[in-house]
Parts: sequence; structure tokens; C-alpha cells
Amino acid sequence: MKYSEIGSNFWLDPETKFVVGELGNEDFGLPEGDMAFTSTGRGAILLAIAHMDQQRKVALLPSFTCSSVILPFVENGYQVDYYDIEKDLTISKERFLEKVERMRPSVILVQNYYGFDTLTPMKEAFGNLHKQGVVIIEDVTHSLYSGIPRLTEADYYVTSLRKWFGIPEGGMALSLKGPFRNKPTDTDGELERAKLDALYGKYRYIMEGIGEKPEVLGKCRDAETMLENQGGIHALGDCSKAILGNVAVAALQKQRRENYGLLVQKVNALRSIAAVFPALPEDVVPLFLPVFTVAESDRKLLQSYLSARSVYAPILWPSFDGEKGLSLGNASPTVKWIYKHILCIPVDQRYGREDMAYIADVLADFDDQ
Repeated sequence: MKYSEIGSNFWLDPETKFVVGELGNEDFGLPEGDMAFTSTGRGAILLAIAHMDQQRKVALLPSFTCSSVILPFVENGYQVDYYDIEKDLTISKERFLEKVERMRPSVILVQNYYGFDTLTPMKEAFGNLHKQGVVIIEDVTHSLYSGIPRLTEADYYVTSLRKWFGIPEGGMALSLKGPFRNKPTDTDGELERAKLDALYGKYRYIMEGIGEKPEVLGKCRDAETMLENQGGIHALGDCSKAILGNVAVAALQKQRRENYGLLVQKVNALRSIAAVFPALPEDVVPLFLPVFTVAESDRKLLQSYLSARSVYAPILWPSFDGEKGLSLGNASPTVKWIYKHILCIPVDQRYGREDMAYIADVLADFDDQ
């Protein structure tokens, strides 16, 4: 089945019935530790920060990330700086070690990108830092359902869940440094209801042809604004817990891998864009198919070209430079180039062979212009 549009917000069948089940560390490929489910990924980071309770607050974070990863540190009084990455999204090791030497960070946050293993080359460096008492947090959002190895040197794992499937809210934190203190118990019912309304509205629009697109988009935007403005740390709501406990993980993994494999073959033959990861290793479950446009000016043109043909490809992420006082001024030219050229093609489990063939045709038509 080919859908009328591809990408953008997930949807959820209003008739779906879920039963709340137990979720454990093994469901996410994580080691034994104390797990807490939060309303958002930002809440998960805040919970880890509160548990660290550091006196010296110096955080080294990836330069390629989103503001919701950075702001919890800034708002908790941390001095923040960023390490550079290369075009293959691995860490620039030499510059990373130079910055560590100069900053002497008390905490470092790291992540794999888009489901691919981009951290393994740094394991020895992380191990040495861990032995020196530096706290390491692995953000597993992009690799949540990938079979790539977790960072064994991590003290905490954090994640946001909403990029993987239709769920109103969702974050998780895991501590290997003892039980969390003051785990959140209060849920954000207003946010959960608003998000559910948006997910149900999108389902009715896509699957049943009910409703008008501007109304559906308005509900999605309003719910997202509520989430962005949420303060403090909230527990995950019961509906979201039930959805999370009923995810068909094997089917999700299989379909995303199939979609990526079909589409990346076509992308590799194009001139105007290049896949960030042109091959799909055996254990990888991709979040998106990220591509670089060869020309900076082509990204906006390509995104608009896709959108006009009902394929919605997000920029993950837009540069956070200038947002709420944050600065990327010291980032390398490579990092700034990545922010200006990257675009993410949807390959998630909602879609199949026909949808990927359609996207491939649209990309080929753009390439032929």
C-alpha cells in the first residue's frame, strides 16, 4: 500500500487497545541498572543530572545535536562546550582529546547517529576518561532498536522515544550509579491528551480521509508546543506505557532495514545527494536515511521538491546556534557544513516497498533537473 503522504508526524488508531505490561532493561538492550520512565527525553536528562549531583559542573556535549539535549545542562548551572564530529558522524578524536585536556569536563554526553555505530572508535578514550572519574552519559535515542553495542563505559543511558513510533510522550533514563532519587510520579495528563488527540487526528486523516489537513497540523503543532514548554520532570503516562509495552519490535526492525536497503541503493546512484551511510551493516536499525546535498542551496530546494510531492523529509537537526543564547561559534567548519547539508528521508515501519519506490522516483527526478 502506498500512502497519500510519507513522513512527518506518526499516527495512532483510536480503536487500538493496549494492556500495560512490564518493561525491563533487556527490552532496550541495556545493562542491569535502575530504570525510570519520563514524559520526555529532556526529563530523562534532567533526572540523570539531578542524580549526578556534581559540585564541579563542566559538560562536554556533541556539537551536532539538538537544543533539548543542551539546555538541561545550561539550566542546571553547567559550563558547556562541544566536541566536533566528522562527515561520517564519528567523533574527531584528536580535537576531542585536546578539548578534554583543556576543559577537564565532569560529564560527557555521547551518542550514535541514526542507528549506526559511530562511537566504537572512541571506546578506549571513553574508558580512560571513565577511570579518571568523568561521568559518561550515552544518549541512545538514535540507536534504541539497533543491535549495535551499547557503550559499556557509560554511567547513565537516556533516550527519547517519540521518533520511533506513534506514542504521545516518552523518555527513559537508566542509572548504573545506584537508584535514582526522587523518581517522578506525577504525569502530565494534559499533554498526553493533547498528543493523543493529534495522533488520532492524523490516523483519521491518513487512513480514513476524515478531517482537513490544516486542522490536523494545527493539533500536532499545539501538542508539540505544550511538550516544548513542559517544565520539570514528569512520569510517563499510562497510555504511553501501554503503547511502549506493545511495540512490535521485530517487525519495526525488519521493515526499517528493508526500507533503508531498498532506498539507499537508489540514492547511491544519484549525483546531487549522497547517503551519509551508503551501506547497511547487519545489526543496524536505521532511524532515518540521512543524506547530504552536494550543494548547500540544494537542501532547501530538495526539501521543498519532496514536500510538493507529499514526502516530508525533516532536517535533523537545524543548527541550535543563537537559540536561547546557545552558540556554535567554536564548531569546526565540518560541523557547520553538516548542519547546512543534512536532510533525513523517512524509512520507518509505516511504509513499504511501494513507498520507497515512490521516494526513489522523486529523488531521481530531482537529480535529473
